[in-house]
Amino acid sequence: MPTIKEQKLLYHLTSLNNIGSILDNGLQPRAGLQEFHDVADAEILVGRGEHGLENYVPFHWFSRNPFDGRVQKDRPNEEFVLITVRRALAEGNNWKILPKHPLARQEFRFYDYQEGFELVNWDLMQERDYHDSDCKSVCMAECLSPEPVSPSGFFKLYVPNETVRDKVLKEVRSRNLALDVVVNRGMFC
Repeated sequence: MPTIKEQKLLYHLTSLNNIGSILDNGLQPRAGLQEFHDVADAEILVGRGEHGLENYVPFHWFSRNPFDGRVQKDRPNEEFVLITVRRALAEGNNWKILPKHPLARQEFRFYDYQEGFELVNWDLMQERDYHDSDCKSVCMAECLSPEPVSPSGFFKLYVPNETVRDKVLKEVRSRNLALDVVVNRGMFC
């Protein structure tokens, strides 16, 4: 199995309630959203706003990261979808990278894709020890799109079960989109 560094995808967790709007309008930076089902922590959003992160679409380097886990734990009765894009899309469009959690106690700085990729501590991320604050911070490193991400840029949509798959497929088909919707329970907490 490839290491996190060697993998080919980026991941964005969203509520099933948002999937129709996302399929219509793409993944939008928070600043461009009007109405949506917010899963982020309000306190964290204040800190992100101080750095202008509401103007980017965030992705993580692997599924079941600390953000995904917290959101799903806090909303046990909600259904989620993981939207994936190829890392090649991010690299080709020179998306920005934050090598640690954006609110980590560090000098805040965006890096161009290639430089940021090299600055991520992949060995520490691979440990996935969420009880270690440094490791947890690295596991929440982000790849950020400064533009909306169109459904044509999506690789696949992953869902936790057949019921969610059927709901997402209905939305995909009603828009005549060619998107794979795959059940993979192991990608969800």
